[in-house]
Amino acid sequence: MPYKSSFLRPGAVIGLAGDAETALHYGDVSAEVRALREGVGVVDLAWRGVVEVTGRDRVRFLNGMCTNDVKALKPGQGCMAAVVNRQGKMIAEIVVRAVENALLLEVDRSNLQAATEALRKFVVADDVAFTASEAAVAGVYGPGAGGFLQAGPLAEFDTVRRGEVLVSRTRELGVEGYHLLVPASRPEEPGLILAHGGTPVGFEAWESLRILNGFPRWGVDMGPDVLPMEAGLEPIAISYTKGCYIGQEVIQRVKTYSEPTRMLVSLELPGLAVPAPGAAISAGGHEVGHVTSVTTGRALGYVRKEQKADGTAVTIAPGLPAVVRPLPWRASAT
Repeated sequence: MPYKSSFLRPGAVIGLAGDAETALHYGDVSAEVRALREGVGVVDLAWRGVVEVTGRDRVRFLNGMCTNDVKALKPGQGCMAAVVNRQGKMIAEIVVRAVENALLLEVDRSNLQAATEALRKFVVADDVAFTASEAAVAGVYGPGAGGFLQAGPLAEFDTVRRGEVLVSRTRELGVEGYHLLVPASRPEEPGLILAHGGTPVGFEAWESLRILNGFPRWGVDMGPDVLPMEAGLEPIAISYTKGCYIGQEVIQRVKTYSEPTRMLVSLELPGLAVPAPGAAISAGGHEVGHVTSVTTGRALGYVRKEQKADGTAVTIAPGLPAVVRPLPWRASAT
């Protein structure tokens, strides 16, 4: 059974995003896109779930299981990371948030159980426990989002507490944005935000801006056949100085001696074209990749390293011309 959100507002057209039931839209996707870009949009991120990691060995254990430096996090700080196997392929994309006495892992809900089980099987004598949290995740985006939430200046992925709700800075839409981790005891929280002037926004508007920003989503643009560098996550999810973790040798070797054989890129399309996800990408008469995500006039997809340069002309089956562009979000990555 799909996860059913408790955040759905009146007027929502309901559908699935990954394994979760959520609002696809509220009747006017264009108006919802404008709210995200120009005002304050509130999105039910039902496809994201939370795992709480506790125990005195939690930091050391997770640091040895993921690509980023969890040991460096102080309470209130966070980072993005990948859990990878010994071949460097992704088991999960996670956002780690350090709070007092726990680490909170935000994970795509479709992968939450598999990711937890993959981590748990490496627990031997460690004092580490994993608990699926009942907290729900909502997103607040737009140029007025920070002031609206009274979040103050936050570094990316860092967190402040507002009552029982955790507010964390994020970047996936290319506008100012925050994820709210809302405990089950506060199901009315998104409604309170909307009552103070936020606009309800569905998955379709959120997904459109995500694709335009070029930020990958688990199960669509990245999965168990992908290295985190191929998905473009290197600037924010990989530390090359943190020391050993499972899969580290492969990832370090790619960094030191070569480059990924393929890369996720943005694809500029003519007019209002919307190709099919999974469509083949070709160049010079040869297939060089495939499309992963699509919105009007733009797509994401993987191409071979020889075609990743900005301005490269490619063709998307059955004959749609496209131009390769860099992932926009990476231009602002530190």
